[in-house]
Amino acid sequence: MSSAFVTTKSRKPELLPPPPPLPEPPPPRGKRRKAWWARLLVAAGTLLVLTSGGVMIAVKVALDRAVSSVTQVEIPSDPENTSVVPEGRALTGTLNILLVGVDDGQAVGGELRKDTPLADSIMILHVPPSRDRAYLVSLPRDLWVRIPGHGSGKLNSAYTDGHREAKAGNGRAGGLDLLMRTISGELGIVFNAAAIVNFTGFTKAVNLLGGVTMYIDERVESVHYGTTADGQLCYPARFDSEYHAHKRPGCTPRVFERGTRRLTAEEALDYTRQREWLELEDGDYGRQRHQQQFIKALVREARLQGLTTDLPKALRLIESVGSALTVWTNGVKLEDWFFTLKDLAAGDIFMVKTNRGAYNPAPISGTAAEALSEDSRQMFAALRDNRIHEWLVDHPDWLGSEQGY
Repeated sequence: MSSAFVTTKSRKPELLPPPPPLPEPPPPRGKRRKAWWARLLVAAGTLLVLTSGGVMIAVKVALDRAVSSVTQVEIPSDPENTSVVPEGRALTGTLNILLVGVDDGQAVGGELRKDTPLADSIMILHVPPSRDRAYLVSLPRDLWVRIPGHGSGKLNSAYTDGHREAKAGNGRAGGLDLLMRTISGELGIVFNAAAIVNFTGFTKAVNLLGGVTMYIDERVESVHYGTTADGQLCYPARFDSEYHAHKRPGCTPRVFERGTRRLTAEEALDYTRQREWLELEDGDYGRQRHQQQFIKALVREARLQGLTTDLPKALRLIESVGSALTVWTNGVKLEDWFFTLKDLAAGDIFMVKTNRGAYNPAPISGTAAEALSEDSRQMFAALRDNRIHEWLVDHPDWLGSEQGY
């Protein structure tokens, strides 16, 4: 994902559909449809019971391989660390899972990025005790916060600082640890688990599914891919010292037009990385929204393809997604997390817009930092206290949709 950033003022979106009404509380759990991967686990379990010993061993090996594809890290236990729930209580009550999208260090605009890891996307997946729905909330990466042991700075710097200072080469664990401490100190939210997502790795899953269908909610021009008049590939953007993107003469950028589109893996990755040349000039907020939409679209695509009837393909999908993940499970087996969240499907995940999806500049001179509006702080307080559903009923325009605003 690109780290170039143009600070722009958001303008009121036009000609986009209004947000959908918040749904009524779901029916009793026994009447709900099961998520595609929940049915997969049931099917796999049935196979383990009914098939011969040789096949049973083969399925067990395949399941173990799929789970082992996920990289797991450990965060040292610290009684004074109030940003995480105590070990042994990770699966109880309300669940808050930190999701971090990290730049993969690829070249952008013909220029190799620096090696320091960048947390380009920071999200909280909030799951109430009922486990029947979830709320996906993005935090501005340029949010001005106090970083424990590092003074004040932008939120994404917490991951970079923690990664750099981690001992024994455990950079990802250090980055997650300091980022969770920072968010908890700012918002009072306590985390049960955390994951680092490399969106580049998700291309394997999209390739396996043959593409993904998404609604493009604003016209977007790519800073990564373009063509010359004679059809040659070229970099359409040049970045200055402030990472502002400027168009290169003679290179026409790829364009994503509004509407429902079937995207290849490479196109989906390109679209979800954009934040510079967006029609609504919503920068990071647009990119956050598009990445939320992509995650939902990927889950929906897997369910629509009936992976419960194609066990080998389903296991390959889990293994492909696993290669894009690094997780901290708070001492709980990854399989137990799967079963805990087994009833969630794409339709159960609701996207929430921090700062109502608009820039809110921080009063910090010399930097393009952001601050949380008072309403945003109330929203996060509701999230912390498991009152987010009620808060969104009173603030429906903060609820995102798969078709934009």
